[in-house]
Amino acid sequence: MGRILTRAVLAIAALLVALVIVGLSYRAWRQHEVARILAITTPDGIDEGSFVRIGGIDQYISIRGDHRSNPVILFVHGGPGDSMVPFAQIYRSWEKYFTLVQWDQRGAGRTFGLNGTKEAPMTIDRMVRDGIDVAGYLREHLHKDKVILLAHSFGTVLGIQMVKRRPDLFAAYVGTGQVVAKAEKERILYARLMKKLESAHDEAGIRKLRTVTAPYRTEAELQVERAITSRFDPPIERNLRKTLAPVVLYAPNYSLRDIYDFSHAAAYVGGAIYPQQLLYDARKLGPKFDLPFFIFEGEADSITPPDLARAYFDSVQAPVKAFVVLNGVGHSAVLTRADAFLAELLRRVRPLAVHKN
Repeated sequence: MGRILTRAVLAIAALLVALVIVGLSYRAWRQHEVARILAITTPDGIDEGSFVRIGGIDQYISIRGDHRSNPVILFVHGGPGDSMVPFAQIYRSWEKYFTLVQWDQRGAGRTFGLNGTKEAPMTIDRMVRDGIDVAGYLREHLHKDKVILLAHSFGTVLGIQMVKRRPDLFAAYVGTGQVVAKAEKERILYARLMKKLESAHDEAGIRKLRTVTAPYRTEAELQVERAITSRFDPPIERNLRKTLAPVVLYAPNYSLRDIYDFSHAAAYVGGAIYPQQLLYDARKLGPKFDLPFFIFEGEADSITPPDLARAYFDSVQAPVKAFVVLNGVGHSAVLTRADAFLAELLRRVRPLAVHKN
């Protein structure tokens, strides 16, 4: 009996090893195929990924584009902690018209993987100063007068402050999933969600939502509300994790350790700076911006609703400004409708940046 059990265990182990080998081989093949799609083959193209000393620590920066003469977009990702580096395939069409820079912020992606929890001070102010340093580095490294700042969700908390402090570095500001006032927003969203649940007679949802109170004491409490809210999102938003999982899994030059760090960063940085986020209110920075100012919002955004962003936008004073609603999409429009987002960038922003450069 012992020999039979031993043979059975060995057979199962061998099968598991074989499955792992097959899985890793398939992943390597898919990575190779995606790498061919992403290859920059133009003579004046750029494809760099490296750690740069920013704010006293090494932070990861990816720079990709078909033509170095194109305007530069610095993408300030959301989360906090949600790296955009593995999503290069989604933005391949952008790289014909822009040099696209993805920066893994303090507490995100490969920056988190390298530094772990030794990235102190983990403060919003330090991250804003990091972003300004990244913009300065890009100007020198890419020989540009100014760069476009594109910020998503939590990234808008950093981005607004970056362009407010150093408008001379930036050709334009583009916010999407625009955060105006964190604590105020969460109270409004809580009340709206409760009304939806009551209208749907969703007793289980009502009981679950009542276990927390906006604006929430922790990131974990916030996620209780977010999980319920997602039920009312458009399908393209609800299925985002399933859609993006293979993109991350098959990202070229993205190791399993990178995926691990990508998956665990948000929990760390989100908890570290959540109390600071509750104090943020863009309106306290003043309405005047000395650069072109744009907000592109998903019509069905249930995390940073268009009406709240619009009210803030209407108060902004800028030399050029525009508010754009992208129909049929939610908070992650920059990911789910990258094509429509690019069309608006080409129509409204690129001409201004070309002129600046």
